Amino acid sequence: MQPTHATEEQKQRRTVEISGHVLARNTLINLFGRVLPMLVAVAAMPYVVHHLGPDRFGLLSLAWVVTGYFALFDLGIGPATTKFVAEALGRGEVETLPELVGTALATQTCMGLVAGLLLAAATPLLVHRVLKIPPGLQGEAEVVFWVMAAGLPLGFAAGSLGGVLAAAQRFDLFNAVAVPSSALTYLLPVVVLALGFGLPLIVLFLVLARAASVLASYWLCVRLFGHLRRLRLEKCMVRRLLRFGGWVAVSGIVSPLLDYFDRFFIGAIVSVAAIGFYTPAYTIATRITLLPSSLAATLFPAFSSFAARGDAQYAGRLLWRSLKLLLLLVGPCILALAFFARPLLKIWLGSQFAAGATVPLQILAVGVLFNSLAYVPYNLLYGIGRPDLNAKFHLAELPVHLWLLWYLVTHLALAGAALAWTFRATLDFLLLLAAACRLLRRSLGMLAVRDLWRSLGALALMAAGLAVLGLSTRATFIKALIVIILICGFLLYTWQYALDSEERRQLKAWLRVSR
Repeated sequence: MQPTHATEEQKQRRTVEISGHVLARNTLINLFGRVLPMLVAVAAMPYVVHHLGPDRFGLLSLAWVVTGYFALFDLGIGPATTKFVAEALGRGEVETLPELVGTALATQTCMGLVAGLLLAAATPLLVHRVLKIPPGLQGEAEVVFWVMAAGLPLGFAAGSLGGVLAAAQRFDLFNAVAVPSSALTYLLPVVVLALGFGLPLIVLFLVLARAASVLASYWLCVRLFGHLRRLRLEKCMVRRLLRFGGWVAVSGIVSPLLDYFDRFFIGAIVSVAAIGFYTPAYTIATRITLLPSSLAATLFPAFSSFAARGDAQYAGRLLWRSLKLLLLLVGPCILALAFFARPLLKIWLGSQFAAGATVPLQILAVGVLFNSLAYVPYNLLYGIGRPDLNAKFHLAELPVHLWLLWYLVTHLALAGAALAWTFRATLDFLLLLAAACRLLRRSLGMLAVRDLWRSLGALALMAAGLAVLGLSTRATFIKALIVIILICGFLLYTWQYALDSEERRQLKAWLRVSR
């Protein structure tokens, strides 16, 4: 019996090593897929802001938010598609894909039509009563929202097709479509404005670009699985998809309210133009979550695998190590962003935007740190089969967040919106972490391990150094060099004293380009 037991242990070790390699490869691919569109946005947004002006740019930003929110009314069909396609591939049942994918695609398209009709019907109310849109822009705003509504079914369909590529673990193909599609969101406004056209035509071209991405995704799916040339509808599959996606849908509907409703309160209480000041600060701050979100996409199957084997001990170690590594990687970036908020905004968008967006950006940076850490327990709860907890936490947070938004935006304007968002992100992280520890039968006292306290101490010392540096009269260039030295010192210290040998190996695997 002993040789057999040893062989099983060797197989388990090999599985963990392979999972680590896949984790590194997928994280890098997903990170690239998020960073490239971000760079395009950074380059294109000043031109768009300058030519559209604060009011129209605020309207375009609001249209993006509205479309993004309504596109999540797919009742969780996208994640359900990924799950069931992956199960079919694991069983070798490729012949069942036409019914599964066809049903998911038809269901999501119908949901998109319903969402589009709702948005179209709500447009007059939004434009003339809810939002403070200048009278001269109200007609243009109606056209923008109606065109966006017409494009919603395309966004829903893209969710199913992207789920097929993700289930096949072809993140390279998934990002081959997602990267150009995201980049065009920022490039097309530049091109349309350069040709002398206005906001309605920008939105129309964005919808046409989404249609092209849907066709490209379908073509790639057919290239992978020839059976998908002939899609079929299976009615009994609809209930299966909806049953799995129920709690995912609840979280998907509530989560955008928590993340994006600050702009609606700003538009209703302050002005639509103020949204144009707040959006760049929010965009810069939340782009730091590119690394956590890239890692989260690969942590989810890892947590699922260990939960299926009943290995709560390893899942717990992966939870704490992921939290610590994110703290070490994201923490210095957050501090540097808060320190250089004003000069960064001034260089990017000019003195006017820097004056109005600096304080919101600094406050949002704190919230983004907790939001980044929350990706780990969030995906752990999905991995162990408890998506209901994520949804229930979001439902509990919603009324508190909405009241806090109303109160703080009324009294503090943009800074109040940033404070409300930061408070909600911090609360969400603490709830998710407590739930994850309870389900894994792990104590929150595990945070008190020596190397994690060393990491927190080093981060606090770096924050103190930046605070002292902020009082200095040195030139910005000299300050930048000092900040770079502080970050390098922080990373060297934590590498030597805060990471154990296995964590160093894991971090190398994440950062090494896969062969």
